[in-house]
Amino acid sequence: ARLLAAAYRHHMHWSELIGGDIVLTIPYEWQKLFNASTVEVKERFQNPVPTEIVDTLYRLFPDFRRAYDTDGLSVAELDTFGPTARTLRTFISPYHDLVSVIRDFMLPNPDVM
Repeated sequence: ARLLAAAYRHHMHWSELIGGDIVLTIPYEWQKLFNASTVEVKERFQNPVPTEIVDTLYRLFPDFRRAYDTDGLSVAELDTFGPTARTLRTFISPYHDLVSVIRDFMLPNPDVM
């Protein structure tokens, strides 16, 4: 299994993951922004997250606590864990849209002109 990074909203969603054994699904527009940026490309993945950031996330977000704590989630719970399900649905929906386009190309609906 590998970490999958998606949903870019800031350059740190890319730059802080450099050097990790992860999959980055970077949208084209974000890739152009990163390529044109002055952000130094260097390994940061192993840098510890500042304690105050972890503490704030832990205090404010129950889902963060469940994902962060060693015993917060069982393997059986992972597929139905809200953040996991939302991410998977985000990837599955465009796939089904593409399948629909291909189906309509290969087998046009005779009732639609």
